[in-house]
Amino acid sequence: MRALVVLVLAALALGSESWPSARPDAPLVGFSFSPLASEWSGHDPRADLSTLLDATNPDLVRLPVYWDDVQPTPDTLDFSSVDGLLATVERHSAVAPRPTRVVLTVGARNFLYPELHMPAWASPRQEPNLESIQSGSVYRSYFATSIKRYRGSPLLYAWQIENEPFDYVINDWTGDDRIPIGQLTWEMSEVHRLDPGHQAVTTTYNGLNTAVDLLELWAPQLVYHMGTVGHPEAALELGDALGLDLYVDGPSVPLRAVAGVSLRSQWKEQTVAFWADRAHSMGKSMWLAEMQAQPWDTSGAFTPADVVESAVDYRQVPLQVVLLWGAEIWLDQPAWLDAAVKAMEILRAA
Repeated sequence: MRALVVLVLAALALGSESWPSARPDAPLVGFSFSPLASEWSGHDPRADLSTLLDATNPDLVRLPVYWDDVQPTPDTLDFSSVDGLLATVERHSAVAPRPTRVVLTVGARNFLYPELHMPAWASPRQEPNLESIQSGSVYRSYFATSIKRYRGSPLLYAWQIENEPFDYVINDWTGDDRIPIGQLTWEMSEVHRLDPGHQAVTTTYNGLNTAVDLLELWAPQLVYHMGTVGHPEAALELGDALGLDLYVDGPSVPLRAVAGVSLRSQWKEQTVAFWADRAHSMGKSMWLAEMQAQPWDTSGAFTPADVVESAVDYRQVPLQVVLLWGAEIWLDQPAWLDAAVKAMEILRAA
């Protein structure tokens, strides 16, 4: 335990340093959009998506192919909700100053609460039932049909396979819903077989800073005792790109009570640079799959100005894709929409 304390202190010391580098090429920039957030607010998802596209003119938008929505019964596949969102993107791109393409997220784990988007007929919503259902022909029909249906779309930029599949994220509705490595290996292999022309990425959150990242690689037994640090190496090994989900402020952010947003933002920049270097050395891409662009609570700890400052930091790192998270609040809170637009401008700047 004493050695672990020493390593954590070393991590904090390293986290205060700055790594200068030449300005990299600009990434593709966009945001994530879930129709569920609009529906919960009593809005029309297509109208909300259209407004957000017009306001931000993104390079990319990440959309979900929710298993429970697409396969409401074992014998039914209904892609109408996804088709409607894609039609909205297509209409926007036809008249926009820059075309928008899509990242489609497929799998049992998908972004936005409750993380595991599993049909009622497939319950209980946890392992080992989840593994049994996913290895069966009914789930595999959903998965393969999704890939075959959209692989030829000119809007498609890449696939995301599952969302934070190795991370233990539970809530009041699901139990342990981590995806076994064997299942994710099959899904990656299947998407590569059915659609070799597009990248497949998977995602995870990250640890405290670069010292913790090194521990994850070379002393994982110590990292295990530090709590929530994510699984970047495992995600990187399986995907064509590593997608990190970065949150500067929130209830699960380590040392939130003792380290300010500015310092934690520096740590994030450094850890992204670390994993970008590792991904590129393997010939793979590096994404920020979720860059925080909304507050977690009403404390005021994370502000619109912090979104802009985060973009300044991340622009120093060689990234291929950055997707902002929080679009569901932008329509009702102009300050956050303005910050998102400014952040995208900074990230795209030459």
